[in-house]
Amino acid sequence: MASPSTLRAQALLEFGLPAAPQHVDELPCGPGLWIDRVQAPAGRFQLVCAEGALAVAFEATLFDLLAESRYPAPRPRRSKGGGLIAKLDRPGGHAGAACYPVGAGEQLDPADAASPQLLEVGRLLARLHQLGEAHPASVPPALSCGELANRLPAGADADLLAPPLRVDLSSLPAGACHGRLGPRQALYIGDRCSAVLPSGEAHSGPLVLDLARAACAWAVTAAEPLPAVRAVISGYQALRRLDPEERDGIYPALLCAAAREGAVALLSGRSDVLAALRSIEALGEKQLRAAAG
Repeated sequence: MASPSTLRAQALLEFGLPAAPQHVDELPCGPGLWIDRVQAPAGRFQLVCAEGALAVAFEATLFDLLAESRYPAPRPRRSKGGGLIAKLDRPGGHAGAACYPVGAGEQLDPADAASPQLLEVGRLLARLHQLGEAHPASVPPALSCGELANRLPAGADADLLAPPLRVDLSSLPAGACHGRLGPRQALYIGDRCSAVLPSGEAHSGPLVLDLARAACAWAVTAAEPLPAVRAVISGYQALRRLDPEERDGIYPALLCAAAREGAVALLSGRSDVLAALRSIEALGEKQLRAAAG
């Protein structure tokens, strides 16, 4: 398999940027996905490379649609061939890449996020779900939660992570999903979210799981996790109310989201892979169901 740095150099050239940028931040990702924030003479960019070109194309067309709708999201940078994505060569096949300009704003530490900023996360995710109804395609996740569970190495951690990953939410309302609207995917200027950045995981799926992944990503390291969950869900429901089945599904969805965080950490060799799951479990089913109204 081509190394991430080799794929990054190919992709940068395809998008008319230097193969060796001034600075590179590699973001933690799941299997088969590489995301870099790069500083080039032309500005800051986020590069998304993935084994599944179809998923990269789905996300690029979603963000093109969002930008066209005056949503605070970057419009994909066109490749030298004029497309929204570029095809990269790697041993045994191809990969897909997309490139997005990163505008003004800074990431927030979840421990420092205030209620208005968390409400804004929920509101913007709801708006994304509404605008996503116009997306012409339906593409499953490149790596579903169930497939992720199957990749876990045998052991005590996997025994705890796998069951919530296999929860079936397929009967709930579905649509275009961001994938993970967490702290690394949102830039802020004051209380205003100035940009929602791609996660590399956009897909078609249950909307309540997308909400759960955002709430989990912000809450597990927040100063007060339960108020953080409430704020994200409240901001979401200010624009799109959860139906009764989605409210019933919010707790298993949050457990699934937390288990996915742990599974990615486990496969990446990181420590404390159960932290997110334990954090959500500690909040309690009753409290989390109440947070959904």
